[in-house]
Amino acid sequence: MQNERKSRAGLFIDAANLFFTQRFLGWQIDFSRLIAYFMQRFDSVEARYYVPEGEEIAPDQVSFYRMLQASGYSITAKPVKKILDRQTGELFVKGNLDVELAVDALMMADSFDSFILLSGDGDFLPLLKALRSMNKEVEVYSTRGLSARELVQEPGVTCHDISLLRSRVEHLPASSQGDKQQDADEVSDHAECDLPVKGTMFTGSVLSVKPYGIFLSNPFRVKCLLPLSFLGVETRITSLPSLVRQTDLFRVAVFDTDCSEREPKMTVKLVDRQMSAELDRRARRFSASASGA
Repeated sequence: MQNERKSRAGLFIDAANLFFTQRFLGWQIDFSRLIAYFMQRFDSVEARYYVPEGEEIAPDQVSFYRMLQASGYSITAKPVKKILDRQTGELFVKGNLDVELAVDALMMADSFDSFILLSGDGDFLPLLKALRSMNKEVEVYSTRGLSARELVQEPGVTCHDISLLRSRVEHLPASSQGDKQQDADEVSDHAECDLPVKGTMFTGSVLSVKPYGIFLSNPFRVKCLLPLSFLGVETRITSLPSLVRQTDLFRVAVFDTDCSEREPKMTVKLVDRQMSAELDRRARRFSASASGA
């Protein structure tokens, strides 16, 4: 089965094209849920976001960038160009990063087994052909009506309709979550809450780090703790905040849920052996440097 395949993926997002895709669909993507979806399919995901930007960056755009970086995305931004048509006197705004995305993908090809493109732009066809010639698996995510025909018809390229992932990757406003919780309170005094069963896996980014564990983002939008004792690290950790990086991603499994209080809680266990090994290496280096000091 495809979902059982595990390998390294390169996720490349053409933000300009995806903007029109989201407007066409009528709903927004939650990028933390998006990367979590792909992390469930692959052992590792290198996610890159390519975006044109205006001369001034609005505060909400800065917050959006911070969220992307916290979720594990690398951002490549380039100012839009204003071009004057000397014949008509009209001013055109031009901004795309197709070349930057293609160059990065080819230069990074050794670091991934599967190339995932979020764009329906047919200009990327030469890139996809080049990657196929390098024996890379190639997937394209767009939607019907916006996907270039040449991408859909290209042999060896798997095209997905992103509209079919709505339940997995849609951004759900916090107010909607609050309304749902309030409705649940009226029906039952927390007899049940909508949390995943034990063993459910997802990938979370770092929200905060305490000496006793890591609080993670999650698709269920509840308080989620990855305790120190559930990291699978053999080396004694004396300062967890010194080991965890804001860009780290943690593939975890639900260990326990608690709906007894007004704010549901969830405890998870790290199941990513590569991350456990990486934390172990960091712990040994930190211990050695502390001893040397």
